[in-house]
Amino acid sequence: MVLVFILLAILIILLTLFFFILLSTFHIEIRNFNLSNTKEEKLNKNYVIILSLYLGNKIKWISIHLNDKKLRKAYSKMQLEKIDLKKLEKDFRWEDLKIVKKLQPKISHLKLDMQIGLESPVLTAFTVTTLSSIISIFLPYVATSEKKEQYEYVITPIYQNRNLYKIEFNCIIQVKMVHIINVISSILKKGRSDLNERTTSHRRSYGYSYE
Repeated sequence: MVLVFILLAILIILLTLFFFILLSTFHIEIRNFNLSNTKEEKLNKNYVIILSLYLGNKIKWISIHLNDKKLRKAYSKMQLEKIDLKKLEKDFRWEDLKIVKKLQPKISHLKLDMQIGLESPVLTAFTVTTLSSIISIFLPYVATSEKKEQYEYVITPIYQNRNLYKIEFNCIIQVKMVHIINVISSILKKGRSDLNERTTSHRRSYGYSYE
């Protein structure tokens, strides 16, 4: 009888945890990310990435802080295999992007200061204009707040006839866990479907049949 109560308690805890996750929003917060290709400034190691789960997008109940040291340590422990680009290109389908769109990410905070310089002044001006236009077009669709002070971005050209860039970036990205679970489910289903297709295509066809 005691074992039944223990199993029942475990089941209730797991169901409650799943319910919490289902109603949560996943936040990715990036702070003080600075990147440059100049010798004086490359990657600022003082950046922080905070991964959090918010219940109802208001109450934070799980949070993980990652800094440069922790990320490098985690990277060193991972056994990363070389990516076969040819195989990746062969397996990639544009239809796969439809699955990613189901994530429906939102941005609740953005602060971007980008300086770009290319060898050609004309190309520099074109790139700056294009990037600014892309951000201004897509930002209204992913912004969660109507407060303009929550979204600041400046893209400045550098006319020195060489390739230069300097990026200062702060951002908070939100994704509902329901959408993440939905995408994972879609990927797993697609993986099983592709596996079945490959298995079917590799079956032998016999040159005789019974009549």
